[in-house]
Amino acid sequence: MLGTVAVAAVTVGSLLAISPPAPAEALDNGLADTPPMGWNSWNQFYCNGGNGLTAAALMNVADEIVEKGLQEVGYEYVVLDDCFQNGRDANGVLKVDPTRFPNGIKPVADYVHSKGLKFGIYSVPGTKTCANLYNGYTPNIGSYGHEQIDAETFAAWGVDYLKYDWCYPDGSLNLTKQQAFSKMRDELAKVDRDIVYAISEYGDSAPWTWAEPIANLWRTTGDIAPNWGSITSIIDRQAELHPYSGPGHWNDPDMLQFSNGSLTYAQNKSHLAMWSMLAAPLFLGTDVGALSDAEVALLTNKELVDIDQDPLGEQARRISNGEGLQVWTRELADGDLAVALLNTTGSSATVSTSLGALGAQDDVYVVRDVWSHSDLYNTAAAISATLPAYETAVYRLSAGMDEHLPGVVGASGSGRVEQSGRTTVPVTVHNLLEVPLVGSRLEIGTAGGVTAASPVSVPEIAAGGSATVTVDIEAGATATIGDVSLPAQIVWEGGSEPASVVVKVTPSAPTGETYLSDLPWLATTNGWTGTPRRDLSQDDHPLTVDGTVYPKGIGSNAVSTVDVWLGGNCTVLSGALGVDDETNNGNTTLKPSISGSVTGDGSTLWSNSSVIRYKQKEAFTIDVTGVDRLRLTADIGGDTNAYDHADWLTMSLSCADIVDPELSSAVSVETRCVAGKGVLAVRIDNENDVPVDIRIDTDYGTKSFADIASGKSGFQVFSTRQATVSGGNVSIVLSAEMNGRTVTTEKEVPYSGKSC
Repeated sequence: MLGTVAVAAVTVGSLLAISPPAPAEALDNGLADTPPMGWNSWNQFYCNGGNGLTAAALMNVADEIVEKGLQEVGYEYVVLDDCFQNGRDANGVLKVDPTRFPNGIKPVADYVHSKGLKFGIYSVPGTKTCANLYNGYTPNIGSYGHEQIDAETFAAWGVDYLKYDWCYPDGSLNLTKQQAFSKMRDELAKVDRDIVYAISEYGDSAPWTWAEPIANLWRTTGDIAPNWGSITSIIDRQAELHPYSGPGHWNDPDMLQFSNGSLTYAQNKSHLAMWSMLAAPLFLGTDVGALSDAEVALLTNKELVDIDQDPLGEQARRISNGEGLQVWTRELADGDLAVALLNTTGSSATVSTSLGALGAQDDVYVVRDVWSHSDLYNTAAAISATLPAYETAVYRLSAGMDEHLPGVVGASGSGRVEQSGRTTVPVTVHNLLEVPLVGSRLEIGTAGGVTAASPVSVPEIAAGGSATVTVDIEAGATATIGDVSLPAQIVWEGGSEPASVVVKVTPSAPTGETYLSDLPWLATTNGWTGTPRRDLSQDDHPLTVDGTVYPKGIGSNAVSTVDVWLGGNCTVLSGALGVDDETNNGNTTLKPSISGSVTGDGSTLWSNSSVIRYKQKEAFTIDVTGVDRLRLTADIGGDTNAYDHADWLTMSLSCADIVDPELSSAVSVETRCVAGKGVLAVRIDNENDVPVDIRIDTDYGTKSFADIASGKSGFQVFSTRQATVSGGNVSIVLSAEMNGRTVTTEKEVPYSGKSC
């Protein structure tokens, strides 16, 4: 059978040589309108022979996919990932390992097709596959120089899907990724068979920015591992990739690791949920036959698969992330919204969001639980769930109201507070009841070092109306930086419903002259082990570029990011981006090269003018006036991120000294006689636009007021217990929450003596 295939491939090649078609243009193969789904051999079999990776084993997998009902919901590809090759014949046609595949590949593909499934295969643009490089598999074999004959051979075998893996080809080939991947794209376009084209270069060169005209899908990260840390790291890497994915061109965060390694049932569930929210290709990298009934039930949850396969193809975007709790949303083709509340932590936690944060366009939605296949409640405000460790709630929101469901009262609000600060958060309560809402209250718990004054009484709300109440919020010195969802509910005589109160906690804005490495960081990512280093290189050495040592700065490995809160209080950032000397210029085939950018609130403030190489740096001085969130991004400058040790040098920051506004008040102190004894009568008028707390210190005691509203007054009387009162001063301390900070003003007010 192998010989027959070889002859067919050579014949096709001869015909093409006589009458070649025009070169293929940008990818437009009409394939993969929704993310591909199936199974991949690598994680189950690797290169294991014998009872491992064989023709019989692959055909057995096809049987199991059908028997377990996976095919019915869309798992259709059976992909042979490496370890089938046995060199080439005299005509350059691929030969197949006769022990593993005694009748060749085509009978296996035919069997897979007979089950109503599709068949996929693997190759590389270089001369060695990953198994050649890392698993000792021989002989060395790749598609370099044989792209046309391999594409024709794959078509003749009945291949429907090609995984084309970079796997670091020999530098002597002088290949570039776009050139190499485009070459195989063009050859696939010439064959008379539809073959979905998947490329993998591990996200090293941000393929989402260039691969859309080349491939149907591209890997966005390195290989996934069967542990929770790997999965959550990959989820984080997808957070800003949603603009690049869609029908025919998908971001691929790698295979599903169901039932592998240390993953628990809850972690498997969240793994699948987030891949579906991300519109990711769903390829099982596991032993299908060993899947439990419960795991199969998750994988065949049609409502969840429908979200992954939604024809609009919009990848979810992350709208909230704090203390390991995340909120993701994506729009669906029928106008519904898919929402995931993700708890990445090892403890139970409440995750909340609001219709406003989700970008919802309608006033009321029916909330459907994708796991239980049931409509839960109506909401005009909040989406909230208390989740066990590692769990994810997935909801589908449909515009409108179901009068048979609860959830006709809701509340939501959000605000910002600095660590060690106080603020007020407006929370809007909606009443969808047919009667007025009377005697309700908002109950709010504590989370992430953030506390709220609770309960808060809600005024009467007419049927169909709403009202806004103000909640006092305080953040501790070590409050979690990021979005903190406070457990909350709206309670009334007829029931209770979850509420959404989300507080964004930021560090205090920097002041004076400082360095980015001395400030708290909101978030970081790193292209290699660990996180970006403060005042050290990626390998924990002094920051050194071209022999010069820099005592201050940030070391990392591309691709890396560092987010810093400036709070609109800084004006100038000065520094440089360079390649650390510790790379020793890489090796004979891989050389360090980086690029970079600085953005403020999403707008580019600086980017390098040319690729930065070994012992090079590029300096800059940037205007950061008014910027709240600053991001440093060190990217790769060439094909991979090997040796791309990126140093942000010095990174000095000039900021204003924060000058608190003066709180204004009119104070009168009058000495009076009452029953032959002197008293001090103190009146204070709040002339500010915000409520103030007031403390009055006198020689005769201390008294205070809380929350004196704007335009209102406070009055206190102090008894001296003396017939004669000497003149003196009263100390007034006013405090208020302004822009997430506690502002305090002190003043001394004199008074005259009096004899009674």
